[in-house]
Amino acid sequence: MRERKQERILEVSSSSSESQDYDSSYSDPDYVAGTSYQRSSRKNFNINPCINNPNQATEFGSSRRNSGVVATRRRRILRRRPGASNKSNRGVFSKKRTILSWMIDLGIIFEGMRVWYIRDKEKIIEGTIKRDGVRCNCCHKVITVYGFEEHANEGHVKEPYAHIYLVDWGCHLLGWIYYKGLLRPEELARCGFNLVEPRKDASDLNDDACMICADGGDLICCEKCPSTFHPDCMGMKKIPQGEWLCPFCICKFCGTGGPGDLHECKQCQRRYHLDCINSSRQPSSPDSPTKFCGKSCEEVFSEIQEKHLGVRKELADGYTWSLVQMKLDRDPHSNGEFLHEITVGNSKVSVAWTVMEEIFMPVIDRYTGINITQSVIYNRESNLRRVNFRGFYTAILERNDEFISVASIRVHGTKFAEMPFIGTRERFRGRRMLQKLLAQIESALRMLNVENLVIPSVPELVPMWINKYGFTHIESNLMRELIKYNTLMFPAAVRLHKSLVTHAAASAATKTDEANKNGTGLVRGKGYEKLAFFDLNLEPPKEDDDA
Repeated sequence: MRERKQERILEVSSSSSESQDYDSSYSDPDYVAGTSYQRSSRKNFNINPCINNPNQATEFGSSRRNSGVVATRRRRILRRRPGASNKSNRGVFSKKRTILSWMIDLGIIFEGMRVWYIRDKEKIIEGTIKRDGVRCNCCHKVITVYGFEEHANEGHVKEPYAHIYLVDWGCHLLGWIYYKGLLRPEELARCGFNLVEPRKDASDLNDDACMICADGGDLICCEKCPSTFHPDCMGMKKIPQGEWLCPFCICKFCGTGGPGDLHECKQCQRRYHLDCINSSRQPSSPDSPTKFCGKSCEEVFSEIQEKHLGVRKELADGYTWSLVQMKLDRDPHSNGEFLHEITVGNSKVSVAWTVMEEIFMPVIDRYTGINITQSVIYNRESNLRRVNFRGFYTAILERNDEFISVASIRVHGTKFAEMPFIGTRERFRGRRMLQKLLAQIESALRMLNVENLVIPSVPELVPMWINKYGFTHIESNLMRELIKYNTLMFPAAVRLHKSLVTHAAASAATKTDEANKNGTGLVRGKGYEKLAFFDLNLEPPKEDDDA
């Protein structure tokens, strides 16, 4: 058992503004981010925003146990950035967010550049680059890059970026995006490993925050890794005597740390003995015994990679949604189709990050200085498990290639998935865009046989998530399962969950499956699917905005 010593308490009054310096030195952090991480120039904040925060900032009191003393201070919840009502921000919020506009903002391409659509070395159609698409010379209208491909009567190809040729620079758009956009030093730095190292004067080598609630206080330490936990968060009635190992240092089947090497599941990230897999009732396939803890995790991983990741799915009224993940660690030269899928997916992650920057104030871990939002979007790994965000995917809702809503998702096997961030751009709020994206996320999770969707919420937004989106307070049996996994949580937040196996949900999913089988809802193509849109959530009152 360890008590974090408190050197100094900073009192923050209720009148504090976001521009004030906010010192977090009270936490006596033992860790610092390594050189692989570039820290934001903004000040660090003591509390992280939860998903879908409202525009105004609020404060509330909380307590933290240190050396047997309850220290009370004012905590600040970070909110969304100021909206379009702020004149200085109107240009930012009114901008269209597309892959082309991202490249224009970086200075990689310019508006008015001449392009051709080329197929088999033959020019088929001409146009010019615009922020929101390509101005086609045949109809003089600005259309999406996919629309430009259709104008060339090549709509079946579904690889527009690979066939759009930058005339003035003598190269294809896809290669220009990859080499000039994704391989920029700034972009590569966002994808790097979050190396967290102990300070030279550290009192110990353990983390300063609980793995379950992300807050400090009296923590019990694992004997094999830096992870720490509140006994209450672990449901302990008394402190264990002798060597204690956390859930991440023991086999998920036998509950021990030995004997034999422990392997980590590629999907749920739980650890296991090979012997325990062989004797369990859910063995993985013979060719991947060291990659997955069981058949269910292997199937979830395969389904995501093969049927969801990088697939552009069309909804009604011109909307599309996709699931992407940054994958700069793969060789982009294997084949043309693979290069297009990876490059477009990585580009969407980069644009999604600009959207998150627009929606949320910086979310900085007060103990390590790591930018949490950025690390989640770029699914950055770390040697400190609490800030290891490997496995996160980004779900994106678009219309005519313009980004509308963005969410972060991580699937922990079939028991549950977590969604710590979701937001809608200012100019699209009040139009039920969040419902559209959330419905597709839930539908995809059901296809993976995931039973629950778990979110963190600030206390004042709990009624909204319960009444408007059908979430409930997390059940004790699910919480007992959840503490065995690495999930992202914010101090003072409230965990909620939504069951994805309810009768109503199952009925809606069955109808959609029938439509797909009848050919009325699903049209498959290369890296492309067309789905009938359906909303599984309660429709909010018309006067309600996306929170």
